[in-house]
Order: sequence, then C-alpha cells, then structure tokens
Amino acid sequence: MALKNYSTIVDDIQDYLGSNATDFTDALMLKWVPQGLSEFSGYCPHIVRETFPTTDGSKELDISEIKDLLWIDALEFRTGKTIRQWRNFTRHHNTQVSMEIDFFPADADTGIDTDEALTAGETTIDCDADATDDIPVGTIIRIESELYYVTGTGTTLTVVAGYGRSTQTTHTTNQDIYIPELAYLYCAKTHKLPAVATIVGAATANYTAGVLTINVDGLTSTGTIEAGTTFTIASDGTTTHYTLLDDTVLSGGAGNFVFTPALAEDILENVVVSCDNSTMTPALETLFIDLVAARSALSISTKFIQGIPQSGRNPFRDYMTWWQQQLGITLQKLQNEALKYRKPYTILPRS
Repeated sequence: MALKNYSTIVDDIQDYLGSNATDFTDALMLKWVPQGLSEFSGYCPHIVRETFPTTDGSKELDISEIKDLLWIDALEFRTGKTIRQWRNFTRHHNTQVSMEIDFFPADADTGIDTDEALTAGETTIDCDADATDDIPVGTIIRIESELYYVTGTGTTLTVVAGYGRSTQTTHTTNQDIYIPELAYLYCAKTHKLPAVATIVGAATANYTAGVLTINVDGLTSTGTIEAGTTFTIASDGTTTHYTLLDDTVLSGGAGNFVFTPALAEDILENVVVSCDNSTMTPALETLFIDLVAARSALSISTKFIQGIPQSGRNPFRDYMTWWQQQLGITLQKLQNEALKYRKPYTILPRS
C-alpha cells in the first residue's frame, strides 16, 4: 500500500517545483491535489468490489448510490446454485446496470418469519424459530422491500437496518424473511488521499465481529475523512483493509467509521485504527506527484508573461516549454499504466 501521506506528497511536489513554497503554497496544493486525483484516477483508478443484493425477478441493479464511481470494470454473478462467473452488462448512465443473463434472480425463502412488528431503524428482530442455521452472521436479508445486514443470529437477529441505502420503514408481524442473491461489481473509483493531519486513532469501545460501525478517537480534532478512504485495525488477524461508506466528520478528534466489509474479528477498546495514507501504490504515488507538479506549474505560468527577454532568452516560453514537456512525459507514462486496467468490451464464453 501507499508509503506517503498527504503532507509528504505535498512536500515532494513543492520540492519538485524548486522547493518553492512561496508560489506553490499549501493552499494551492489543497486545490490541485483533489483535481489531480480526479485526472489521475481516470488513467489508474482504485478498483473496489461492491456487493449488490439483487431484486427478486429483476436483472437490474441500482448503482445510483455508489460514490466516486468512474466506471464499472466487471460484474460477477452466479451460473448455477453456487458458482460465480463474469457477466456482460449494460450500464445506463449512473443509475442502473442490466445484467446480461438468461434467467431472473430469485430470493430464497428462509422458512423463518418475524415474530414482532418492526419499527423503522430496528436493531433486533424476533423470529418464530431459531435462525442460527438458516441465517448466519453476515447474511443480507430482505423483509418486504427493506434490506438488513445480520450481525447476530439465533431466535433474535441483531441487524443493521436500511442496508444498501434501502429505505428504513415499519413492518407488521409475521413477515417472511428472504435472502436475496448477490451480484459483485468491480468499480473503478477515484483514489483517496486523506488530507487530515492525524489519521491514526483508537477504538472507543469493544466491538464484536460483524458490525459495520465503530467509533474512533485520537484523530485530528476537526475535518472530514472522505468516504472511500481505507483503514486497518491493529488486532485484526485477517489484515482486512476496510473502506469507509460515508464521510466521517471529526469533532474533538473522534468520529464514527461506517464501513465495508463487516468487522472480521472482535476488537477491544483502545485498539489502534489506522487510515491508509492513500489508496495508491508506491509506483502510482510517483506518477501522481509528477502530474500535480506539472499541472500546478502551468496553472501559475501567467505570472511570468511580464518577464522581459534578456540575452535572447524568453523566460515565459522556456518555463512553459519545460513544464509542457514534463506534463507530456507524465501523461504518456499514465497512458502506459492505464493499459493494465483495460478489459474486453465483451466477455467470451468459455470453450
């Protein structure tokens, strides 16, 4: 993963620009780094696997809630009961994907019903039977049109309501509990480079495996850690890199991390939680620094227009020529790197 944090990358950019922090101020970097991330990600995106519960009887997936989406790189869905395979698909703008399959997804009836009326945002669901075998922890269930994520099982389910941005609502008792089929979208997204100063904190309580939200303190007193930022947990033996689903707004150095996938292992209070420096690899960091330096240099080139040519030299022309050459070299490197992300438009059947 990334070796350099936001501060180090800005320092490297300013060093590349002749250690010139007078013209290329930190404030200017706050402008050009996000713009650079957008341009850079168009060549070398951050690929994230998104899990999508399908809708019973429909081949369409609602992708309107995917943040920072550039394009869908690939789609995976079953060919039989348990086998998954790459699928062709059609993307309809930024709202919907249609899977090219010759059957319709179908929810599975667990045979278990709710044993109570549910309020909007319910965190527990009483069942009419023990659900341990039929609805294990980590299952996504559907009750009417609402999705829930199961973090605890048994005769009472512990759940996260409104999963996948489905609408939280009330439900009468004796509702069937279904398990939808899952599709997996590999999404090309904009890279993340947290700009807050302190990105290492600690959990404020004990948390059990399966939860999707933890509270973390010891971070920068104020600021925002953007959705899409990845982080790790020191005691997590699975070494999972979790991804923030929502922006974390910090207050007093603390904030809630809402993330995916679900917590892999139980964690204790005060265990270290570390945001990754960025979603880039070390090799991509170097290209990103080159890109932002060139764009920043060209952005203030007009201040040199008034330079008076002396001894046959033209400072403005020389300055522009130099940085245009550097930008051209960097863009060519990015185009070469982008070839690694190229996929066929049509997935051919296996022979």
